Parts: sequence; C-alpha cells; structure tokens
Amino acid sequence: MTETRSLLVRTWNIAHGRDVPPGPGYGHARRKLLEEMCAVMVEDEPDIVLLQEVPVWAGSLLHEHTRMGVTLAHAYGAHVPFLHVPLPLAAGAALGKALPDVIRTQFEGQGQALLYGRDLLLVSVRRVQLNERRRLRGEPRIAQLVRLRHRKLGVEVAVGNVHADPRGAPAQLEKAGFVLERFARGAPMILGGDMNAGTRSAGMRSLAGRGWIEDGGEVGIDHLLVRGAGLEWPATRWLPQRRDLRLNGSLPLRLSDHDPVDAVVSLA
Repeated sequence: MTETRSLLVRTWNIAHGRDVPPGPGYGHARRKLLEEMCAVMVEDEPDIVLLQEVPVWAGSLLHEHTRMGVTLAHAYGAHVPFLHVPLPLAAGAALGKALPDVIRTQFEGQGQALLYGRDLLLVSVRRVQLNERRRLRGEPRIAQLVRLRHRKLGVEVAVGNVHADPRGAPAQLEKAGFVLERFARGAPMILGGDMNAGTRSAGMRSLAGRGWIEDGGEVGIDHLLVRGAGLEWPATRWLPQRRDLRLNGSLPLRLSDHDPVDAVVSLA
C-alpha cells in the first residue's frame, strides 16, 4: 500500500512587513512587523509557505523567527528609484526600517521567499523573470522555482512562487506555468503566489487549460494550484480577522493588505 503524505501549503503577500489599517477601530504601527508576521504564518506548522513582497535583507530574520528552511529570490536589489542607482543592502534596509510608510520597495529591494518544513529537503532553485527587460518596465516580475524532496517518502515536488503584474498577468502566468513544468521534469507541481488575477481571468483560465487545478472558491488575487498532485483541501482564503494583531492592549493591527491562502496538497 502506498503511503500518502499531506502538505499544508500557504501563500501570503506580506507587504514588506507592514500593517494596513482597514478602517475605524484599527491602529497603525510605524515600524515593520516581520517578527509578528512570522509567528502568525507558522502557528499551525505549515509545510511550505510562499511569500511575496519580502525585503531582500529579511532571509535570516525569516529563518530565525519561523525555524523553517528559507530560500529567497531577489526581484531587484536596493536602489534609488527612477535613477536606478544601486544602494548598499545595509543602507536600503536602514531606510526601509526607519521610514516604513515612505520607503517601501525600491530603496530596500524586493524579493520572494519560500519557507519549507523539516520533513522537506531543498534540492534546487531557479529564478525566472516573467516580464520584458525594458528600462522603464516598472517592477521586474519573477517566478521563484524551488524543488523539494520529502525525506520520508523520497518524493520530489516542484514549487513555483509568483508575483505577477496586474497588466501583464495573463502572459506572465502562462510563462510561469510553462517554466515550472520544464523545471519539474515530471514531478508533482504546486504553483502559487500573488497572481494579481481573479479566478475567472484570462491568466487563470490559461493555467486551467494547461491542466492546473485550484478547485477553490473566490480567493481573490492570491492563488494555489496543483498539477500532478491531489488537493485534499482546495485553495481557501483566510478570514481577514485571522491576521489581526493586538500589542499591549492597543487597537488591533491588521497585518498586510492581503489575506493568506491555504491548500492541503497530497503527494503519493
């Protein structure tokens, strides 16, 4: 009899560790809340976590506060916006921490991170740019490709972590699915992230036409899909209150402007 192993997979755009006040009754912290986000994202011990809008300096912090393995792919490094002048990583991090409401993505750099639990072993990684290389193209959009091996089962799974551009999402999602299929070489696949595309959008329909399955309800613009694997629990968005945080009896803070999305994936 074949043993089956289920993986709890999560995707979350963490908005550079900021809280986003949703309205009256909420406070606002003028500092990054990455440590608090780490506690929220791992409280139920997920196996794989895909993160978008991650400061490029935050890899060691994520590992320290989640105790998960971490691999990080840069979309772009610290730099002066519009002038495209590179900044030392420490300078970008200092600016981002000191002025989190003003200095956000460009100065401190931005990336995507994949976190994996102790039952999984990192095999290989790859970074693929999804939009065209033009000087005034705006943000580079990437697919972070990661191959993991389940230590007990000996099964490998290929995971794609995507942050697509709203205007370019159809072509970028199609490319992300294609490059992940090539990277997987027949292994089960998970594709997720902030796709900036609704369930019925052209980009999501294109993925469905290539055999990708989500089977979720209306999850917004963040998605988790599988191909060559089973879904024990389809993509489901958190209730917004689940990411609310209270500090020292003050008004609650709402972490990020995105709800995390979870799915339970089965590997034979």
